[in-house]
Amino acid sequence: MSIGERIKNMIGIEGSVKDTILPMAAYNALNISDAGADQLRTLYYQTFLTYVEGLSPGRTGLVLLFRSIWDAMIDPFLGLMSDRTRSRWGKHRIYFLIGAVPFGLTCFLLWNSFGISGTGNAGNVMLYYVIVNMLFTGANSFLVVPHQAMLPELAPGYFQRTQYISMGWIFNSLGQGPTFMLAAALLGLMETQQFTPALRPTFMRMGLILGIVFIFPILITALGTKEKSSKDLQLPPMDAKFFVNEYRSVFKSRAYVQFIKMSFLEFFAAAMFLNTSQYFILETAGAGQHFNMIMMLRGLAEMTAFPLNYGLTKRVGKEKMAWFTSPFLALSLLLTFTIGRQGTGTIPFMLIALFAQEMMFPFGRSGIGFAVDNFRPDVTDVDEMIFGRRREGVMAAINSFIRLASRGFLQFIIGIILEFFGIQGGAAGYENEPMFRARAANIVGPVLGGPNAGMRLVRGVLPMIFVGCAMLALRRFRMTKEDLVRIQELIREKHETGNASAAPEEIARMEEITGQKWEDMWIGQVNKAEDIICLTNSAD
Repeated sequence: MSIGERIKNMIGIEGSVKDTILPMAAYNALNISDAGADQLRTLYYQTFLTYVEGLSPGRTGLVLLFRSIWDAMIDPFLGLMSDRTRSRWGKHRIYFLIGAVPFGLTCFLLWNSFGISGTGNAGNVMLYYVIVNMLFTGANSFLVVPHQAMLPELAPGYFQRTQYISMGWIFNSLGQGPTFMLAAALLGLMETQQFTPALRPTFMRMGLILGIVFIFPILITALGTKEKSSKDLQLPPMDAKFFVNEYRSVFKSRAYVQFIKMSFLEFFAAAMFLNTSQYFILETAGAGQHFNMIMMLRGLAEMTAFPLNYGLTKRVGKEKMAWFTSPFLALSLLLTFTIGRQGTGTIPFMLIALFAQEMMFPFGRSGIGFAVDNFRPDVTDVDEMIFGRRREGVMAAINSFIRLASRGFLQFIIGIILEFFGIQGGAAGYENEPMFRARAANIVGPVLGGPNAGMRLVRGVLPMIFVGCAMLALRRFRMTKEDLVRIQELIREKHETGNASAAPEEIARMEEITGQKWEDMWIGQVNKAEDIICLTNSAD
């Protein structure tokens, strides 16, 4: 037995190295670029716009809100395009070939205003970054939506999907860790954390180098992932009514609605916490000099959680594994209420608490995050059982919209709240016009508790509410491995024979999962050949 086979058997991967591990690696290479670019924005972007480019927190949030609105407009079209693409490369790979260079280019543009910021006009700076962020969001969605849509058919098996998603988490770490180290080195911030306008040229160089680097993993996915040709794909007529019905009808599935609630709430909680880290470490804890070390330990903590989540998923199932790490998530949020600036000459309790919080949050959040990712491809099979055709692109577009739109909306809300409570940002020599005038920011905010109170609201109270609701939604999600296997068997039988035979108790279970009556679903319709049209290759 080869070393590769021994390692594979030790960690419980099903399938051969050649037929399983290599295809998983090729598919997930794109995650390196997506996670790396996301890591840069999470670590530095709000700080970059506020302290280097001179925008107030409210204006920074407004930039990201416009990005979200644009994403809400384009994702539905990209999802439908993905489902309807005819190409010898398949429905999805062609997007990676086309989108690799625009993604790298827009990553560069995010970090360079070409001298506009040097004029000191905050309005012009904000307008430039609104446009650039809209371009980046378009390029990012052009890749992410088809990439997510590929998985259900690329990995049809219940645990096979978990393996692909697990490999995705590994490649996320490969994108985040090296990107963080390279960015910190390029910015010269390994020893100190001073964000000033003097850093503009270094941020520009960082964006240029990493933008080029991010192109290559995308091309690996495009060239290394095998997908059946879709040149002979059969498509229904396309009009406005069809477009609206495609997105409205997916919510007829109870399983999908439960998944969306869980995904929405979990991501809200994570976005509230992660998108306040920059302000929290700099403003509340006064620990900017430790920023890079904290971020490094956060990444390591998330990596250590992966083997645990993978093993628990295989042992107890996707629906139960998230509960094992949730206590760490709750404790990390509670620590928000204890952390403030460390007094001179005292025991560094605040600093220890800050390090502990930043390490426990990704470890604790990894459980429910891993569960949500694992359920995503499964609900596409439920949708096919109801309607008789696959719509991975539509469902991936909705998932991408929720995540990107939620992040932008929350970053806007965070900026408004923090500015209201007294965090102004900006840089010397700028038209630093906060969205709240002196009366609101300097009188009302301090009466309510000042900057620390605002930070604890957006980093502690609100994430706790969202986490609790997400865990309740997870508890209500009942589809098991046995359910998925039976759903796939029924779908296969229906496509092959025109009918699907199920016992009364199985019918009752399918109705519970879908929220639809058996006879109203495609799977329950008998001897209607005209309904057995599946939007797949004619070879199927």
